[in-house]
Amino acid sequence: HHHPIRHASMMMVPFLRFLSLILLLPLLCKASFSIILTSEEEECFVIRVPRHSPAIISGNFDMLDDGLSPKPFGARLENSESVIWTSRPGDSEGTFEVPITEGGLHRFCMENGKHFTPDGMDRSVGWALRVRRPSRALADSEEGPDGQRAQQMAEWASDLQEEWETLLDHYSFLKTRETVHTELSDQIMGRVIRWTVFEGATLALIATGQILYLRKFMETRRYL
Repeated sequence: HHHPIRHASMMMVPFLRFLSLILLLPLLCKASFSIILTSEEEECFVIRVPRHSPAIISGNFDMLDDGLSPKPFGARLENSESVIWTSRPGDSEGTFEVPITEGGLHRFCMENGKHFTPDGMDRSVGWALRVRRPSRALADSEEGPDGQRAQQMAEWASDLQEEWETLLDHYSFLKTRETVHTELSDQIMGRVIRWTVFEGATLALIATGQILYLRKFMETRRYL
């Protein structure tokens, strides 16, 4: 027979985890960043993973310049010994989730034509990087249907948190992309206005010159 107090406490664990997730949702949008990669440049960001403890490094990237080819762009995750994840060639956006067995320093690198063929164009890239611990395994005393359900709910909550963070990251990237497009539209509109004013002033000067020339020409013929 299941002890009622133990059964209730085990059922409360996933509920409390889920509640803490809901309370933290408004804070998760601060995890995303953006960077401008000049042509043939590479930028790397260092992240420290606790040693002697399993962990998961997850994140995503999104090239914000819709009009540029993603072929010169690439992203990778590496430790001190080797590359443990790399983006597929030609991907302008993507997500990743890499289990880490050995802690220490890891680097997330993004490039714009350093190892691929460059095209001379700068690229704006949004990215996010996170470290979390995997769901713990059940202890021997927690085995059974109730414990398995609790662990399953905890895993669902963890997956939901990861998907929500990714969604907020992409929302932040959309806002950055909108800002970039707005600035570009303002620059184009400013150039159009300046050119229109210059064109109008030029036409006015030409018209004035023609009028003065015709007036002088008519006065000359009158004297003749």
